[in-house]
Amino acid sequence: MDYKIFHDYDIRGVYPDEINEPSYRQIGRALAVYIKKGPIAVGHDMRISSPSLTSSLIEGITEMGIDVVDLGLISTEMLYFASGKFGYPLSVVVSASHNPPQYNGLKGVLKGMIALNGNFGFPEIKNIIKSLEKNSSSETSGSVSPKNILDDWIVHLLSFIDEKKLKSLKVVIDAGNGMAGITWEKLTQKLPLKIIPLYFEPDGNFPHHIPNPLEEANLKDIKKKILEEKADLGFAFDGDADRFFILDEKARVLSGTITTAVLSAHLLGKKGAAPVLYNAICGRIVPETIQKFGGTPKRVRVGHSFIKQYMREYNALFAGEHSGHYYFRDNHFADSSAIAALLFLEYISESNKSVSQIHDQFDVYPQSGELNFRAANIPDIIQTIQDEFGRKAKSTDEIDGLSIWHPDWWFNIRASKTEPLLRLNIEADNKNLLGKKKKTLVDRLTALGATLKT
Repeated sequence: MDYKIFHDYDIRGVYPDEINEPSYRQIGRALAVYIKKGPIAVGHDMRISSPSLTSSLIEGITEMGIDVVDLGLISTEMLYFASGKFGYPLSVVVSASHNPPQYNGLKGVLKGMIALNGNFGFPEIKNIIKSLEKNSSSETSGSVSPKNILDDWIVHLLSFIDEKKLKSLKVVIDAGNGMAGITWEKLTQKLPLKIIPLYFEPDGNFPHHIPNPLEEANLKDIKKKILEEKADLGFAFDGDADRFFILDEKARVLSGTITTAVLSAHLLGKKGAAPVLYNAICGRIVPETIQKFGGTPKRVRVGHSFIKQYMREYNALFAGEHSGHYYFRDNHFADSSAIAALLFLEYISESNKSVSQIHDQFDVYPQSGELNFRAANIPDIIQTIQDEFGRKAKSTDEIDGLSIWHPDWWFNIRASKTEPLLRLNIEADNKNLLGKKKKTLVDRLTALGATLKT
């Protein structure tokens, strides 16, 4: 067992060097001991290694006398739905999200959408693995029951919108050979949309591009198709379909900040005043929009396991992240790219505006996007930046990493929880000021030993 595979948000590593069938059998055994009483729901994504890893995981669980509900091939958002609807004590999916083909991993939530993470669950599970006798098992084996949740999932998705309000929009959807294609293949049959599919077939080799819409290179095909087809908009999904980005008819990407603001306006208009969460990297248009539409904005730290917790704590209507995760109270407080996409389609249909007009309406404050740096001494660098840039600041906070606020610009710098990187986000009142501040910060970080990742 290579314990480095346990990260802040999930289990993840390279197959078969860091993650393999023997290690997943051990993880399965530990999950069974940890949960004590089943069943445990288990699903997996389309990665080449996922079926064999899932089989070993299930073997470990059942060896310890715990029953398994086998959900088969599912997306992460489908796992969250299954957990919320059926109330399984523990639900896990074998997946490595948007990572390249050689990776795999695992995400899990307890009943009540409580995510296993580096501070909760994972420490105990690691200790169980270390303490379990190699060949210990239960006198009776657990059972395995297959369950197909796709039809229930589609019914759930459609409950979020009024289908009659949707216009016959032409939508390019790039599933990236990940898990989104399964959902949207079904939705295509139910909705009055003209969907142009790209790479709907699940294929863990990712023959066209890595399913990570944060990387510009992975958006070339969808941008080209939007312009060729004169489409109204496009959706680009990540590998396990819990995250997505919208593109307008000019093939421009709407940032997570803009999408969060749009969905906040739409949901507050539909549901009335309520708390709405946004993570510490989202721009100022988000709290301004939430307040404008009668909501109560709450700024919280980055990460799905934390935001699920905050959603329950505040009974929040909605939460959005700059990275393309969107969470909904009526989705058991969990994130779903499909629900976000459907709500956006409903909003556009009702607005009588093009997506580019909506884009421009909400694109008030220029942003740098996330700049990533390789650095060995991240805590020291952040401290130096705080000392140098925080002295004359209007305010600072450490909700997540370090945010420094000035009257006409602000930035956040933080250590990545998933990669050995330093992440920088900057926002300003105008592009000229943004360019100057970006150059100042990049030059200073470079002088401190950080290397900008291109």
